[in-house]
Amino acid sequence: MKWMTWMLLAANLLVAAFFIGRDYWPQPGSNDHAPMNVDRLSLRSQAVSGSPSEAPTRPAKSDAFCIEWRGLNQAEFTRVREQFKTLVGERVMSFTEVPVNTRHWVIFPPLPSVESATAKLGELAAAGIQDAFVVRDNPWRNAISLGLYANKESAQRRVREVEEKGVLGTLVEVQPRQGTDYYFVIRSEDPDALKSLGEISQDYPNSRQSRVACPS
Repeated sequence: MKWMTWMLLAANLLVAAFFIGRDYWPQPGSNDHAPMNVDRLSLRSQAVSGSPSEAPTRPAKSDAFCIEWRGLNQAEFTRVREQFKTLVGERVMSFTEVPVNTRHWVIFPPLPSVESATAKLGELAAAGIQDAFVVRDNPWRNAISLGLYANKESAQRRVREVEEKGVLGTLVEVQPRQGTDYYFVIRSEDPDALKSLGEISQDYPNSRQSRVACPS
């Protein structure tokens, strides 16, 4: 019977050794080291390595330049104006005629009718504002003139004067002096226009062209 006892004891020891030792056996790979998602990696690689789509190249827009052309007499000025009218059809450019001598006109804007303008003039007189009259000619018909001044500073003093008497909304308009000469201001973004201006100016040696800052 002893041998039976020893056999049972040995079997129990083997079973116990099996359950205790399996915790130390090599385990299959866990989720912590799961293989990468091959599909996602492939898509990401394509996004990184693929050449980005390039926007269509646009030509850089050249800066506008402005030219003052002074010193033309009245006959030359008229002739150049006609040349400009032709050149505008051939080049991307514009031109403005600017008076050499100007005055600053202080006015109250045009009213709907001559009756309303006359009534407003009476209100101004009652407020102590003198030297005013209703304008009869277009484009300022039924406006109220408050004076012509040699410079901007004098015109602004007149504006402050009437504002102190309760009259708001006056304007200061720059007007050419009677009989003044004019000069041209030409604006363009086309380099060929500048070349054309140089060619035209050769026929007017007493005039001068100069590059200036373009008006805002």
